[in-house]
Amino acid sequence: MSMFERAKRRRNLQEGYPEDKGLKDGHCNRSGCLAPLAGQPQYSMMDHETFTDARLFYCKPCADRFTAWDESIKSPIRCRPEQ
Repeated sequence: MSMFERAKRRRNLQEGYPEDKGLKDGHCNRSGCLAPLAGQPQYSMMDHETFTDARLFYCKPCADRFTAWDESIKSPIRCRPEQ
């Protein structure tokens, strides 16, 4: 387990979220969603809070919301499908 993942799990628990929020095969990182990701298409975005180049994971509906916003403001698309 990476240092980022250990820190993310600790922070999630402190904030009352599932331990695996935002982690691959865990739960969607969007606090208003938290959909389980295991066995589902997953999309990742770079974590800009920690500056570790770590990725946070989202479900397809949330990734679509981010993409729609990015397109509306003509910004680069942030959420990318996991290969």
